[in-house]
Amino acid sequence: RGPAFIKHTLLKLYLEALFLIVGMGADKVRVTELCYVDCFAGPWGDDTEDLGTTSIAISLGILDQCRKKLSDMGKSIRFRALYVEKDKKAFARLEKYLRDHTPVGIDATPINGDFVDLQPQILEWCGSNSFAFFFIDPKGWSDVGVGVLRPLLERPKSEFLITFMYDFLNRAASMQDMSAQIGQLLGEAPSVAGLSPPVREKKLLQIYRKNLKAHVQTSPKWPARSAYVAVQDGEKDRTKYHLVYLTSHPLGIIRFMEISEGVALVQRQVRATTKQDKRVAKSGQNELFQAEEFVNDDDGRASPEEVERFWMKGLSRTVRQYGQKEFADWLEETDWFPCDLQQALGRLIADGKVVNLDAKGKRKSKFLHLDKNGERLQLTGD
Repeated sequence: RGPAFIKHTLLKLYLEALFLIVGMGADKVRVTELCYVDCFAGPWGDDTEDLGTTSIAISLGILDQCRKKLSDMGKSIRFRALYVEKDKKAFARLEKYLRDHTPVGIDATPINGDFVDLQPQILEWCGSNSFAFFFIDPKGWSDVGVGVLRPLLERPKSEFLITFMYDFLNRAASMQDMSAQIGQLLGEAPSVAGLSPPVREKKLLQIYRKNLKAHVQTSPKWPARSAYVAVQDGEKDRTKYHLVYLTSHPLGIIRFMEISEGVALVQRQVRATTKQDKRVAKSGQNELFQAEEFVNDDDGRASPEEVERFWMKGLSRTVRQYGQKEFADWLEETDWFPCDLQQALGRLIADGKVVNLDAKGKRKSKFLHLDKNGERLQLTGD
């Protein structure tokens, strides 16, 4: 299950990074608990007893690792997990698994029922002193409408990873009798008539992200932010769904996109292998080269020239400081990967068009350091 593997890989890598970052700074933001909420837990697609490929087993493993690492650093933080499942047969497996496999030190609770109806109970379970990460991964798209998610979005100290079923939406977007349902999903019903497939996809996704952010608890210093990863169909060259991420911290966007960059390469490798397996099954003959040898690392990335123009347009002869906030703004505006921006800046510095006034010695990858207050950049005028 290629798409599910990509989704769970991203969840695993980002959840660990997130809980370690928040856990290390928990005292500053008055957080005493780290909570993970799986709103459509299942289990699905895994008949084994250990449920190793499910979000349930993956999340419990990550929570256990984070708790131990933070404990070794002298951070005493309570870890809790909530798993919501509507289907009774799936819930019975979930309940048994949590009873038999929950790691020591993790408080894991299953709830049987409809996620939408249970939102007041979910919020009560989270409490007011916790940081909560909501993994919202339904099979359809009606349960992730902007209005439906509003009660959770309005909760402070929360982040979200939402499966946005674009394949369903794309088929329905041009149907007149589906406009009401699309409006409920996106928060408004846009016109997409005449738009090319890539432009239509970007427009629908931007509207969804914009209206989700409108309900996220923010402050002038910490505005709502959003990023996403497109997960492709396992065999066909089209988007199956997007994993939409919501936060109010610039470092969250930066870390999410750094991890997403690696996941994007894994996705290209998985899809190449899936296609090759299908060709071999059809022909009955093995192929001379491995599928990974045909993977283009630059496939789907922004062109180097485009990113360089972005830098040249944004910088000036006046010296300015650029840090996490500015870098997160650029990532959210362009939907590029951090490496795209860093490599383009490196080329411009090498060409003598931009100077980093705080850089000491030659750098090979990160040409703008984002720790502390960032660094000062200036156009040379050459």
